[in-house]
Amino acid sequence: MLSSLINKYKYYFLIAGLTLWLFRPTGNDFYIIFVLLYVISIFVNKPTLINDPPINIKAIKIIIYISLALITTTLFMKFMSFGYHHMDLGLQHQLIINLVENNEYFHKFHNIHGFGDHFKPTHIPFMYLFYNISVTSFWLIFFKCFSLVMFALLFLKINKILAPIILLSYLLFSTHNISSMFWEYHPTNLLPALVIIIYYSILKRNWLVFWITMIFSIGLKENAAVLLVCFGFYFVFIEKKIKFGISLCSIGLLYMLLAWFVAIPFFAEGSRVVTSDINPFRDIPEKIRYIFMAYAPFLFLPFLNWRWLLFTLPALGINLIGKPQMYSGSFHYADILTVLIAIASLATLTENFERIKKYMSEHRVLVLVPIILIVSIIPESPMQKFVRYFPDEKDRAAFFELHKFLGEHPTQKMAVSSNISPLMDRANFEIFVSDSHCRLNNNAEYLVYFDQTYRNQAHLDECIKILKLSRLWKKVNKYQNIGVYETST
Repeated sequence: MLSSLINKYKYYFLIAGLTLWLFRPTGNDFYIIFVLLYVISIFVNKPTLINDPPINIKAIKIIIYISLALITTTLFMKFMSFGYHHMDLGLQHQLIINLVENNEYFHKFHNIHGFGDHFKPTHIPFMYLFYNISVTSFWLIFFKCFSLVMFALLFLKINKILAPIILLSYLLFSTHNISSMFWEYHPTNLLPALVIIIYYSILKRNWLVFWITMIFSIGLKENAAVLLVCFGFYFVFIEKKIKFGISLCSIGLLYMLLAWFVAIPFFAEGSRVVTSDINPFRDIPEKIRYIFMAYAPFLFLPFLNWRWLLFTLPALGINLIGKPQMYSGSFHYADILTVLIAIASLATLTENFERIKKYMSEHRVLVLVPIILIVSIIPESPMQKFVRYFPDEKDRAAFFELHKFLGEHPTQKMAVSSNISPLMDRANFEIFVSDSHCRLNNNAEYLVYFDQTYRNQAHLDECIKILKLSRLWKKVNKYQNIGVYETST
């Protein structure tokens, strides 16, 4: 009786566990109870997994759509709560404004040409079009969200049965991808949609779409040319089109070398802001951890087919040989890698599905492996992110107060805290306090800051303390939620 009851409701146990985890506003672990009941149902259920699949795909799709809604809403809520900073959303925002207003593509913060930091020739004209409609960093967040949603929708079309399982891991369990989604805006945030379009165009043999999308993609940032190498590997090892694949690899490598060692130094006039820091043998334990966390959410599926594993390795290698931030898993650097791993995982699962299903039916205890693996690496849920970035009363009041202040002072030169930079819809401003400096001696008429949701709160508090003691500035008491100081001279 108990056995049949457990078997009858096994789908609901898994879905209930996922749902409880998805919507948990705090770090409670009640969802594990339902996961355990699901595991029990697998072992008390006599029919094989072949004839009785343990996953309800329709329910998984619903969870995916809810997750996408939560993630995209959270990204906009983060904007309202001053959660973005000058590095990188504000920086990209100011660059485009400076181009629109002054016809200069110039880093005021770094004091170099915009291509002296990263070479991104296709990102500029694309965003320029929309900034001419309205000058707002909302465009950057919108296209970041749009890319994510388009990736998800196109990915689901590849395999209606198996794609939801991989996509669920990509959205909810891949810590590298989650870091990329919720970190500051970077042009490569547009790549998830573009990469899946490239892959989809190959499947459909639409070469015009392939080349247009590929050219646009590699122009978003110099390291995006690794896509040419990855898909070169695809054609060499999977489709056996060796000449075409080698040509793609060669073009990709040549593009990256020219961008890194010719174009960027040229525009930087010999002084790069981000210097190449190539060292493949540094921090080996940390790199091993990075590799593990990259593939573990996808249950190491690409390792079942070395050809598909090779497809992902160039993107992995770019991160492993670079500076420590690139293999920390905490920034945006895995945005290309995780998309490629998701594609490789789906392809491998599709190719080996019957074999995997048969093997796990014969060795039922193996069902525990993916469950234990996912539970052991499980990150914050989308609802936890949503709660964290939901603007409180002071955030909302400060947001509208800032816009009122900026409207009343449309031409005055300002220096602002880093978390205000993304909301500055003008090119004429400086950063007086960032993660690394506190510059009170500048040419601004006003200093403006917001003292909540700051990335380096201790540094901001220290800078404000110095500001209050400074004779160069006097406080404007009119504003209650933002800090405003005007020059005393």
